[in-house]
Amino acid sequence: MSRREQRGTQGTTPAGERMLGRRVSRRAIVGAGAAGAAGIAAAGALTPAAAAAKRGRAFQALARLRQETPAVEGQRGGRLRVATTGQPAGLDMHLTNQRTITLIGWNMYEALFTFDAEYGTVPMLAEGHEVSADGLTTTIRLRRGVPFHNGEEMAAADVIASFQRWAPVSSLGLAITPYLAEVVEVDPATVAFRLTTPLVALPSMMARQAQGLSIHPKSVLDGAGSEPLGDAGYIGTGPYRFVERQADRFTLLRRFEEYADLGTEPSGYAGGKAAYLDEIEFIPVPDEAARVAGLQSGDYHYLEEIIPDQIETLQDDPGITIEILPPRSYGVVILNTVAGPMSNVTLRQAVLAAIAVEPSGQASHGEGYFELGPGIMMPQTVWNSEAAAELYNQANPDKARQLLEEAGYDGTPVRLLATQEDLGDYNAAVVAQQQLEEAGFTVELEVTDEATLEENIETDDRWDMTTNAYVFRPDPVLIPAFASCTAEGQWCSEAKVAVVERLQTETDFEARFAALEELQRLWYEEAPAIKLVNNYGVAALSSQVQGLLGRTHFEIEPEFANCWLEES
Repeated sequence: MSRREQRGTQGTTPAGERMLGRRVSRRAIVGAGAAGAAGIAAAGALTPAAAAAKRGRAFQALARLRQETPAVEGQRGGRLRVATTGQPAGLDMHLTNQRTITLIGWNMYEALFTFDAEYGTVPMLAEGHEVSADGLTTTIRLRRGVPFHNGEEMAAADVIASFQRWAPVSSLGLAITPYLAEVVEVDPATVAFRLTTPLVALPSMMARQAQGLSIHPKSVLDGAGSEPLGDAGYIGTGPYRFVERQADRFTLLRRFEEYADLGTEPSGYAGGKAAYLDEIEFIPVPDEAARVAGLQSGDYHYLEEIIPDQIETLQDDPGITIEILPPRSYGVVILNTVAGPMSNVTLRQAVLAAIAVEPSGQASHGEGYFELGPGIMMPQTVWNSEAAAELYNQANPDKARQLLEEAGYDGTPVRLLATQEDLGDYNAAVVAQQQLEEAGFTVELEVTDEATLEENIETDDRWDMTTNAYVFRPDPVLIPAFASCTAEGQWCSEAKVAVVERLQTETDFEARFAALEELQRLWYEEAPAIKLVNNYGVAALSSQVQGLLGRTHFEIEPEFANCWLEES
């Protein structure tokens, strides 16, 4: 199995080697990079390609979150029942990037920094931070009097222990390491990160996100050593604490009565977190129809996931709220740039020329639940760009055939990997196969279970293409395919490495945006992946659930603080 180990941990490490780390596996990916506080904000409008009414509802969801939410006193009590797509083996966020862990974990754990309604990076467990004039020292002041669930008070030693455990095993931590000289305790409430090279937004790299830097007691981490945390180790500072987990049955959280609330207005993932609910129960329900039926019957209050086909079943039920949300991801056809026929850039350009994206969106998400757009960043961020738009959605099989001839393509079968365990990705793969064959490719669609697909992707000579999605991130260098050379496809040209280096180190937003546009054009010209469509998010919840919509973000999973259950 081909895997690249991290290379070079000193500040003199060449840029290309800085971007080399552990191979980031399929759907277990996290951005390896930084996002500047000035460069992270939700702005602009969605570009429509789906039904206008659906698009309008997504606009409204984003607009509500941006508005100042008036203080509303919720009802205390009750157990919120969340139907998840499965139950993770554990809840150790440092070690695993998995959607359900993100959904559960950030109700128990907190990070030094988080994202507000505009996706600005703001303090959470940190009180604030300063950067030295030379950019080489970031000093973080911690909030005082913040208790962990085990009664200990958070201090600098806990932050350092958490960082030192997280950094070697997460993509974001691995991205920080080449820039880091040391992390030290200044005093019990202050931590200093001393760098060898300025890293423009170190705080954003340590903010709340999938496999983010959750802060835990040093005593707990010392006891676990190199092993995953067990049930007794799921201790954080969040508004809910871990109670019990039974395999294939439930995970139960309960209000943490001693929670140190900020006491400010909620704003995205930031601000005050009122624990109105007595308990939150996460119930694994792998079957889509069973989740929907449970929401209809009142067994569940919130669904982790719902496919658009099921929305028609629910939308006229007065006891259920369906909300169309801003895009949470965009589909991609990822090409293997290091082995096989797709290591030839001209063949990759032929794939780009052949793909028509709208049929893919219709097959994977359904009419009205996607939109077109060339941007490699989501349209609700300030990073949305039209750079290289002429190369997006070309739908030009004649051009593709010409490029195949230029590349000397001899009809060698191209292996397109997919799994029916993700029907959206599978349907996108079927459409891509049809379009590529029309353009003159010979395509073998290899359908396996998810585990086999991941194993094949990890082996360079066992695949050529696969379908997947790039999920929402507030900054381009938080997306692994851009910030890393080890994400699926292993895109790692010298030009890419140089422009990403600018994105990570430039302090001026305009300079960073210029670098983003250069990266986007390069992405289309070198064609390591083909963008399909922006996929709208969908929230399905009981109408009893109040205070959730318009209070929290959903792009990196919602938090259930500040929501409550209204009596039927």
